[in-house]
Amino acid sequence: MKLFFAALCVSAIATAAYAECPAKSPKFSKSYFSDGDQKVNAAWLQKNLSGRKVVYPGKEFETYFANGSYSYTANGQAWEASSYRFYDNGVRCIGYDQPRFDLYVVNNGQLVLVNQQKQRYVGEIRK
Repeated sequence: MKLFFAALCVSAIATAAYAECPAKSPKFSKSYFSDGDQKVNAAWLQKNLSGRKVVYPGKEFETYFANGSYSYTANGQAWEASSYRFYDNGVRCIGYDQPRFDLYVVNNGQLVLVNQQKQRYVGEIRK
């Protein structure tokens, strides 16, 4: 019984480290967009990313698990979050302890992630 209670406490503490994504996303100004960018919405992101991986150059990839959890892997290291959320303005939130917000657009038929520093990364959606 003590072992179960200890495991339960550890589980509760580990779960509490994750933050919830807010109901509304932050706004990304027009300066985040480039010529040819097409906006996407939450329904498009959910349909195309949920249950799939997005692979970026350099063997980096993010996985949007169908159960609502998320993982980002780069340089042999992984960062996991218990949740992600898509918004109608094309922004996604990753439920890290400090939620992370990035913008998705489609440009020339390619998925592009634009981070808050306005860096752009072309990703390939895979199953």
